[in-house]
Amino acid sequence: MSSRLTPSEDFPDDLTALDLTAVEVLNSRIHRELDHEYAHDGAASTETEIRHEEVTEELDRRDRQPGSTPLVTGLEATRQYS
Repeated sequence: MSSRLTPSEDFPDDLTALDLTAVEVLNSRIHRELDHEYAHDGAASTETEIRHEEVTEELDRRDRQPGSTPLVTGLEATRQYS
């Protein structure tokens, strides 16, 4: 498995069916693909931008759910894991 999710690779139809870890992995792979596309093509593909928006919306939706555990921010992670 690549660390990037290219536009030609399959993408889940229903992100709500995935557990949080799977959505976070998708988010990471899409961010890696965005970085790659900007570095090599100068712009992101429409498909990657749409996927990024969908994953962001799903993570935001989960954060707003009552009883959800907020994701650890980068600064909090640095403090917690250093």
